[in-house]
Amino acid sequence: MNTEKNSWTTYLKSPVGQKLMTEEKDWFDRNLEDVFGYNAVQICPYNFDALNKNRVSTKYKFSFATSEAEIQSDSDVFMVSPAELPLATRSLDLLVLIHVLESVDDPHAVLREAERVLISEGRLVICSFNPFGVWAMNRYFGNVNLPPNSDNWVALARLKDWCKLLELEIVGGQFLAFYPAVNSSKWKDKFSWVQTVGKRWWPTSGAVYCLTSIKRTVGMNLVKTKPWNRDPKFRKKSIPSVSSSLENKVE
Repeated sequence: MNTEKNSWTTYLKSPVGQKLMTEEKDWFDRNLEDVFGYNAVQICPYNFDALNKNRVSTKYKFSFATSEAEIQSDSDVFMVSPAELPLATRSLDLLVLIHVLESVDDPHAVLREAERVLISEGRLVICSFNPFGVWAMNRYFGNVNLPPNSDNWVALARLKDWCKLLELEIVGGQFLAFYPAVNSSKWKDKFSWVQTVGKRWWPTSGAVYCLTSIKRTVGMNLVKTKPWNRDPKFRKKSIPSVSSSLENKVE
């Protein structure tokens, strides 16, 4: 269990946590608005609504049981197990994982479950912390101003390899939060210029990355063959008729 000092509830009430959550909410609203389908699920360790502007018919919010202390009892979030999602195979058009990979012991297993429940051409959207981003240095100072489980951040390169193995084609992404992890409203305003500069000159140094992938189902490929009549060894050969053979013998 997380301590009160190192918990999502405490972190999201801080200036840097509120700023990050606002930035992430804006990204989800812009990028999920035009995603259509019948069923969508978001999984997040705290109270958050990434599907607010999404147009999918049926939407649910899940959270893993390990994050139960971070979820309000009166919320519309279902507590589930990370080992196996309570969803049928190929049942989701959209699955959103918000800071889930760094919150579980086996992130690759969660991705396998995500691939299982997605339909063909279904979308998987992942939001996670960047271990090589601008906030990475804070991990060496007693998790100062960082959310829980800061030692479990998954590198983007590793995540791309996992997606490739699971036939999840990456179609888009973006880095967020180029400002320092400083829990001060005064310094937060002073560092506002870093956001613009970071996006332009250090585009991969964002503290958070958001990745969109599509499940591709590999089908059967038909091999194009040459017609038989074009291959010399299959061409017709002239054979003398029976009547002509008899005539030659009679003569």
